[in-house]
Amino acid sequence: MTLPGNDKSEQIWAGLQKSFQSGSSAKASTVCYGYRLTPSGELIVYPTEAIIVFYIFERFEAGDSYGKISSALTDMEIVSPTGKVSWSRETISKLLANEKYVGDVVLGKAQVVDGVQVKSSNATSQVRMKNHHPAIIPREIFDAAQKEKRKRSSCRAIVRRVIRWCRQ
Repeated sequence: MTLPGNDKSEQIWAGLQKSFQSGSSAKASTVCYGYRLTPSGELIVYPTEAIIVFYIFERFEAGDSYGKISSALTDMEIVSPTGKVSWSRETISKLLANEKYVGDVVLGKAQVVDGVQVKSSNATSQVRMKNHHPAIIPREIFDAAQKEKRKRSSCRAIVRRVIRWCRQ
């Protein structure tokens, strides 16, 4: 079977898109902190880590910064997703943004441009599967965290612009 497009990468991408849309992509079952994979390939909640995931969302909702949350987890000697006993702000930020915690999977979030994987800006190439697996975080809490992340991000951007302006 020949897929549309002469370029090999286009053919590979077309195959990936087809597997995304059918839900048969192995990417849909990529394990993240708080989950484990069953022998049949299904994501299930791993309670020990799920408690930590919930704690992170709870602290963020209470107003704690990424740094404060990561320091608290490090002080409690909680093992991070990388297997270390130290947590980073980036880990907290990525965990808070991961839609898998509400049971959804979004495929096609990245694409390869000139041999380098980059975040896809094309939402039409993405496939969202809602309620693909058990949620750890209620959707309302997750959505509130996304709103708060955007709010804090725009505040930081304003502060950076003011600092740049003051330095001139």
